[in-house]
Amino acid sequence: MLSYGDVQDCMKWIWLKNGKETGYAEFYSAFSVVTNDVLLKVSADRQYAAWINGRLVCCGQYTDVPEHKAVDSVSLTAFVHRGENTLRIVAYHADADFSVARTMEAGVAFEVYDGERLVASSGEKTFCREAEGYTVSDIITPQLGYGWGYDFCRTGGEWLFGEVVKNVFCEEPRPVPPCAVGEPVSAIVCAQGVYRYGGGKTAAEKAQSAWLSSRSFAEMTGKDRLRFAALPEPVRFAGDGGDGVYVLVDLLRETAGHLSLSVNVPCAVRAILVWGEHLSDLRVRSFVGERNFAVPLQLRAGENVLDDYLHRLGGRYLCLFAEGVEVTVARLSLRESLYPFKMVPKYFNDGLLGAIYAAGVRTLQLCAHEHYEDCPWREQALYGMDSRNQMLYGYGAFQEFRLPRASLRLMAYSVQEDGLVALCAPAREAVCIPSFSVWWMLALCENAEAAYDAAFVREMLPYAERMLESFRIRTDRNGVNAFTEPRFWNFHEWSDGLSGGQTFRTEECASYADGPLTALLQRAVTKLAALERREGRNAQAQGMEMYAAELAAALEHYYEQESGLYATFLRGEEREGHHVFMQAAMVLTGSVPAERVFRLAGELKHAKRCVPCTPAAFQMKYEAIMSADGDKRFCLDEICNVFGKMLFSGATSYWETEHGEADFGDAGSLCHGWAAVACWFLDRYGE
Repeated sequence: MLSYGDVQDCMKWIWLKNGKETGYAEFYSAFSVVTNDVLLKVSADRQYAAWINGRLVCCGQYTDVPEHKAVDSVSLTAFVHRGENTLRIVAYHADADFSVARTMEAGVAFEVYDGERLVASSGEKTFCREAEGYTVSDIITPQLGYGWGYDFCRTGGEWLFGEVVKNVFCEEPRPVPPCAVGEPVSAIVCAQGVYRYGGGKTAAEKAQSAWLSSRSFAEMTGKDRLRFAALPEPVRFAGDGGDGVYVLVDLLRETAGHLSLSVNVPCAVRAILVWGEHLSDLRVRSFVGERNFAVPLQLRAGENVLDDYLHRLGGRYLCLFAEGVEVTVARLSLRESLYPFKMVPKYFNDGLLGAIYAAGVRTLQLCAHEHYEDCPWREQALYGMDSRNQMLYGYGAFQEFRLPRASLRLMAYSVQEDGLVALCAPAREAVCIPSFSVWWMLALCENAEAAYDAAFVREMLPYAERMLESFRIRTDRNGVNAFTEPRFWNFHEWSDGLSGGQTFRTEECASYADGPLTALLQRAVTKLAALERREGRNAQAQGMEMYAAELAAALEHYYEQESGLYATFLRGEEREGHHVFMQAAMVLTGSVPAERVFRLAGELKHAKRCVPCTPAAFQMKYEAIMSADGDKRFCLDEICNVFGKMLFSGATSYWETEHGEADFGDAGSLCHGWAAVACWFLDRYGE
């Protein structure tokens, strides 16, 4: 079969004429083949799904940048037949930047090869139109961007020729395999009733404020709940006394995937589809802090079927609000979409540890798609610290190295003019967290330690060197000074005193020397110097070794003889704060005298005088404890206490913090990649 490299010319990129704003477009092409050796090349500026002869072939554009535009190459052997075939592509374009992606020139490009013969390609004669059904809706979150809706009464309009757009893309093969999309997951109706809207502007607000009146399953359906709640056949829900009928399903565990819906109504009505992770409000929480986890639907009389492959939802529960007195539900579920990790069997003598490890693996699976994500529900964004943790945890759990390198490269592509990684890659964010560039450097070194790839290391080292310069210029005798300009958020983790203060500022903050940043950087520079040595770049290695020594000397200024602890910050000569995060970071520098290390071990474990750390920093804490006094029993006991408590609370994935959904103003994530630390600990240190 023709390989990607055999095609030398760039594809033609097309879009709707006069259709550059946010929206959905549909493309159609017919082609004939004479062999079974057929290949599709396809790419979109933001998102796409492609069908051959009405069957889904592929979906999920790799999140990228224009200078490295990912093109999918998909075998069509199982989808085509000799003679005429049809290709249909639906694509989505956003005209604004959000955390998950940056806006680009609107466009779709494709080519179909029969052997080495080009039989179809995007161009001036490709038919296109506004995609039927899809509408643009309220922003879901600042990270995820625009929401969407679906109008089953809306047709796609007249097919017209598309417009060839300026090709600003440099095309490359997709760096990681696509996610595997499965059948709709099992779902059980767990609540039903009638509702009356209470108010609100967005679909999510209306669902959140609706007055709900519960009805029994048998009362609404005339069927036995035990036999029919799993929807083995279409079930009619009927009830009066409100604005409409609601049906809530439990997907039985946290998941991430594409909406799969099949409902029937006697007449055209409006509806709202809500998704979420819990029922703490005695409903699916759809609106929280201006975030909208709901989409508006316009149902037509009769059957309404939608399998949406352009958006990915995360959560455990779905709820359909349908106006009118009845709705028949045949399917209300998600088609799970996950990165194809290799599952490495693990066995434990302790049943609780086995369950904790399995839930950690599940958490890591749900937080990885085109790249690593902090959480599948609220943000789906690639952050420097979050992804470093997920990479490290996954080396043992999956023996996976391709996704880590692709994500590190994507973050490198997002390095800004000041040399620092953007808040989220590949977005162009107004805010930057300086410490996340240090975590990127540590992740690069840990990737090399796990499975050395010389070509990748050589490719990435120049980015690391550039980042280091951004910190060198802010270094003095007290270490690295905080980034005071308004665009910088001096975040380390969510414990009190380390959250970096106000995220969005218009003025400079007061200057201070940042102990955690200095300690993290000292460790990263030491590791980078070793990489430079291994690659024979001795001059660069020597410069880094000297800088690491400077940082180690500066960290001595943070030590308090009286308390035996390291202060967190320095303001002039005044020391401020004590955090477990700082003590752990210091132990891991390798520069702390042995007699101090033993004393720090007790504080790491019991935090009698320090602010404890959150799950985001558990890995660093546990590694420091094992380095300091090797107290594995303490670490295992805490893992069982913290994460076992989540499991006994009914969790199927691990929470962003121990406070669960109630944290962050009721927006806490119940699936967060950085919380799967038990996988790393058990893989590295055993039971």
